[in-house]
Amino acid sequence: MIRAAILDDRPADMADILGIARKFAATLPYPLVLETFSSPYDLLEAVEEKGGFDVYFLDVIMPLMTGIEVAERLRRRGERCEIVFLTTSREYGVDAFDVRAAGYLVKPVSEQRFFELCGRIFAGLSAGDRPPLFIRTNGGGRRVSVGEIVMIESFNHIREVRLENGQSVPTPMTLAEFAKLLKGYPEFYSPHRSYIVNLDYVFGIQNNALLIGGTSIPIAKNAGKKFREYYMKYCFGK
Repeated sequence: MIRAAILDDRPADMADILGIARKFAATLPYPLVLETFSSPYDLLEAVEEKGGFDVYFLDVIMPLMTGIEVAERLRRRGERCEIVFLTTSREYGVDAFDVRAAGYLVKPVSEQRFFELCGRIFAGLSAGDRPPLFIRTNGGGRRVSVGEIVMIESFNHIREVRLENGQSVPTPMTLAEFAKLLKGYPEFYSPHRSYIVNLDYVFGIQNNALLIGGTSIPIAKNAGKKFREYYMKYCFGK
């Protein structure tokens, strides 16, 4: 899954670029999640709260903050992302170079030009790279790679993310939030209302429980058949 943000304060321009982006998304072999923002402050706030995006389409000319300034803030955060500027003029090429932008699209955006530029950009964003996830913690936030998450468990309103290295990361996020965050990752499954597990770490099923490392994870009553069907489909579909 790749996440992309589109920032443009003009509704008509936003509609144009979003329509083209959706057509492009339909050609990809993996999910492309698109989020739109009309204010640079809303975008930067979303990045702070939920973590960064993989690709940003930034309108250059905006009254509150230019797209160049937004890109500078993203780079100062250490965001390793691809940036594409949306502009009515090519004169911003030097500034685009300064923030390591992947390129720019001149408005009105040509569908052919969009496909050419983004085809090159997204070829380097292989879905197998699995962009990191941003997890809220009790003291702020933390980025973790998808593959290192073994399970998320919830007991007595306490949630923890258990990682491959043995660490447990406390989080205020609910399992419902994690289910939404992990949508599109077929290896994650909830066998019980208190767990979301990474099926890649399951090494066995015993009675009505999953075996992960030295831990036995219960399968909800009457859910065993459904889980086994999903697990077999997942294993043989890889």
